[in-house]
Amino acid sequence: MHRPFSQPWADAFRDAINADADYRAAASGWTWPVALLLDPADPALGYPEPVAVQVALDRGTASDARALAGDQADAAIVLGADYATWKQVVRGALEPVNAVVSGRIRLVRGSLMTLMMHVNAAKALVACAARVPTAFPDEA
Repeated sequence: MHRPFSQPWADAFRDAINADADYRAAASGWTWPVALLLDPADPALGYPEPVAVQVALDRGTASDARALAGDQADAAIVLGADYATWKQVVRGALEPVNAVVSGRIRLVRGSLMTLMMHVNAAKALVACAARVPTAFPDEA
């Protein structure tokens, strides 16, 4: 089990992406790195500062995934949300594109049009995140 937004979680997310044929097919046209930003910070859960996981994505594969300080996220697409929202996304209880459109997830950097053109890739990416064995700190 991996703590969300940690390097072991990022590594497991990268591995889940690379093992997923559905993601590979859905994201064959996706060529932009993505960062998932936990902001605001949540000191009570062990996140004293904003943090991010940035994944280098290219045509259905992930070449790298890194846990970063929030202000180091420099991907073409940066999506930000609070802990509770990311937990719902990782659990598959919240569809990410609808969450962006409704404002629950903020598009910190990047193009909404690009996300909308690649809805299936976004959904498949979230399905990969849901397969990562995750130890949520509020459930310890």
